[in-house]
Amino acid sequence: MNNYKELLNLVNENNKKLNGLYDDLDSDIIKKALEICKFSGEKSQKIAILRRIVDLKPDPLLIELKKVHKDNQKILKYRDEMYEFTAQIHTNLHEELIEKINKANILDDFNLNLLKNVHNIGIIFNEMQKKWQEIVVDKNSELFSKIQNPYEFIKENKLYQISNDGLTCDRSYGVALFENESVKFVPYSIFFGEFNLEEAFDETIHNLNKVSKTPEHASYVKYFEKLKEAFLQTDDDKVISSWQEAEIAWMDVKGDLQVGHPLEYYEDAYTHAVALEWDVRLKESSSFDENKFKKEILESFDKVYKNINAQNPKMYQNVVSNIDKTQLYISTPMIYYGAEMNGLFSAQVVPNDEFVSNKCGKKIFAFVNFVYESSKAKPFMKLSSIIFEKKFLDYGREILFKKPEIWRKVYEVSTIGHEFGHIFFIDNDTENSMNKNGLFKLIEEYKATTGGLVNFFFHEKEELKMPVFNELIKRSVGLIAWQKVDEVKPYYCEGLIHLSLLFQSNALSFENDKLSVNFSNNSYEKFKTLCLQNYETLAKIYYEKIDASEFLNKFCILENGVYLPINKNAKEFVVYYAKLYDEIGNEVDENSSKQEWL
Repeated sequence: MNNYKELLNLVNENNKKLNGLYDDLDSDIIKKALEICKFSGEKSQKIAILRRIVDLKPDPLLIELKKVHKDNQKILKYRDEMYEFTAQIHTNLHEELIEKINKANILDDFNLNLLKNVHNIGIIFNEMQKKWQEIVVDKNSELFSKIQNPYEFIKENKLYQISNDGLTCDRSYGVALFENESVKFVPYSIFFGEFNLEEAFDETIHNLNKVSKTPEHASYVKYFEKLKEAFLQTDDDKVISSWQEAEIAWMDVKGDLQVGHPLEYYEDAYTHAVALEWDVRLKESSSFDENKFKKEILESFDKVYKNINAQNPKMYQNVVSNIDKTQLYISTPMIYYGAEMNGLFSAQVVPNDEFVSNKCGKKIFAFVNFVYESSKAKPFMKLSSIIFEKKFLDYGREILFKKPEIWRKVYEVSTIGHEFGHIFFIDNDTENSMNKNGLFKLIEEYKATTGGLVNFFFHEKEELKMPVFNELIKRSVGLIAWQKVDEVKPYYCEGLIHLSLLFQSNALSFENDKLSVNFSNNSYEKFKTLCLQNYETLAKIYYEKIDASEFLNKFCILENGVYLPINKNAKEFVVYYAKLYDEIGNEVDENSSKQEWL
């Protein structure tokens, strides 16, 4: 009875409605947001509002808020009010979608109940996120940053949770509470004690049990039972094992409706408190050849492993097993809550727990069509036209608007390849061993993207060489925009390393406030050679489990709290771009017509 094709049509209608907000800069939604932010109504402010609401990106809005308001408390107040406004818009869209699904009678009772109950829990997550933002991100990040050695402080005060083997876990489901002169660590069950999570999970499990008829249904019920236990676990020493059990149960859920729970911890650089993700992703039918891609990925890993003369059979087998057991879901976000009101993923490889992955593998989610439609909906920006020549921009725009199959193939290389790249050279204790200075994440995103690139270099397709190169250059430059956004600092640092090699290979040069792109096959080949050499250097660091700072310090230097490239020309460009982004990052290119591409 489940008509997933029609369900996808309804989801796409919702996304089209959302993306369509870019077509009217004077809508009631924008007028209301202008009032909330006390904006005058400049076009850049409207674009920042749309980036917040449509793309769920808070950072462009913060740039405009800082231009108008000098009081930091006011800026945070308007930021939080815009979170609530955005969350309400999306919650309304989710409710409309569920009602349409109900009326269309396209899902069986179990899946309809699944959506309704995930939504009910999601509304609670939206409220929990406000408290999480206030304490974990706003308050604790500032307090930890003022401590001379925050990681020693965390260790001394036991602001962490332990895994089954008694070792410090590389993430936590808890919060550090600073009170007067003392600090203590409490699990989420206590920190979020005032929210009705237990009741919501009980109701969900009860409702699903009533309509459960198949082994697939039973796997969902078991997952929610384990998830409830994990969320409500009050014994700090058992929190990690409870979440491991929940994620093992989650790996057994293989239906077309995939629930996403707290998985990543980018926002918290100190105690690695896992963010409040909560969503449903809908699996799409796809022509992507998963088995062929996995075979190539395994070949690429094996080649680099042998090139660096690695001798770690256990790690090798872990990687091979994880790739082999990986479940790939080409999917689209359906309904989402909590931390995801501050941004959706373009793809994801999870869980991050290697104990779980050794048993069950991983799930990779690739949101191909969602990202494609979102990319087409965005306006052309003034900053891009200043930085890049029209010919270079038009090359990428022709692929986006006129050659969707090429665009999707590039996505497979850069994004699906990236997610598999995370798996390379990871052992059970890799992150803990390499994260003594808290910098592991700052090189891991580069390792992931470059792992995907290396896989492409080893299985090159002539017609994709320049499209892949074009995308890499644009993305590496664009990541500079995240210079001052702590939760995406790993991606910013990834961009700095790519840029360093692009400048070193003379693919990029910067002089007299002008970036020049040598977009040629010869330039591509030079960059490829440097990239492969650099990846082998990085692979050795992972293999030997050396602290991440060893690699990061080859490319980046910390100046006034901001990482900048060591490469002189790259550094000059990054400083120039970051300043320009702060000034005009939300301004639309009035001299380029998007209509000619539609």
